[in-house]
Amino acid sequence: MDMSNPPPPKGLIRVERLQVQFEAGGKQVQAVDDVSIRVEPGEFVSIIGPSGCGKSTLLNVVAGFLPASGGTVLVDGQGIHGPGADRGVVFQQYSLFPWMTVRRNVEFGLKMKGVPRAMRESAARTLLSIAGLLAFENHYPDQLSGGMKQRVGIVRALATSPQVLLMDEPFGALDAQTRVVMQEILTNMWQKLRISVLFITHDIDEAVFLSDRIYVMTARPGRIKAEIPVNLPRPRTAAMTAGPDFLGLVQQIKQLIREESLQAMGSELADGALQGFLTELGPGGVEAAIH
Repeated sequence: MDMSNPPPPKGLIRVERLQVQFEAGGKQVQAVDDVSIRVEPGEFVSIIGPSGCGKSTLLNVVAGFLPASGGTVLVDGQGIHGPGADRGVVFQQYSLFPWMTVRRNVEFGLKMKGVPRAMRESAARTLLSIAGLLAFENHYPDQLSGGMKQRVGIVRALATSPQVLLMDEPFGALDAQTRVVMQEILTNMWQKLRISVLFITHDIDEAVFLSDRIYVMTARPGRIKAEIPVNLPRPRTAAMTAGPDFLGLVQQIKQLIREESLQAMGSELADGALQGFLTELGPGGVEAAIH
């Protein structure tokens, strides 16, 4: 091998002028419009925006689950023509095989690729160790907490050595405390593996805590409203979330999302009807107000 000219690092995602349309109720709906994003090899990038803005649609196109209506989507220079082993995907649902142990779940993709048993067992144990789950390798999914199930799902997605990891609100079903712990576990795993991550979330604090960069999307049709670098030191710790730099980024993104959320909820709110929620009902309460 010519070490003077090493191969480029893997895990480059390029989305250029993406268009996604679908039919609903006999009408064409523009879900994503002229979106361009980039994830550099080994970078952690989040996409955030109001509900229905098309952020999950964008991820599903990169994953190969949905076709693009226009534009270009490339992973390491190759076009997307369906799901592939170069892209690991983690959804909010755990989607583990309940009849398999934790280790067997992690080994499944390697088994489908024909990897010998000893090699896949070794790989599974290594990843489970990184995720702090090695002691549970012989447990079944119904014996695990929600956070542990999601960790197994992440490890299983990583087991086949994808170039990128695509995550669609993976912690959305967890309680607040478990979610915070999972964010720390994920960022620690990512620092060890340095795989490219495209992460979808509606949680602003989560996006800031995890990311190198954040794309903020507009209300439907989803476009890129802002690209925000997160220049916080790593490793990320829970103590950082109380610091002025972290809070400043949260407030900046919160204002951007608020603008788009009002737009998504309709012009009647954008025009100031939120003031109506301040109306006093008087001593008669609701009953007096409606009679």
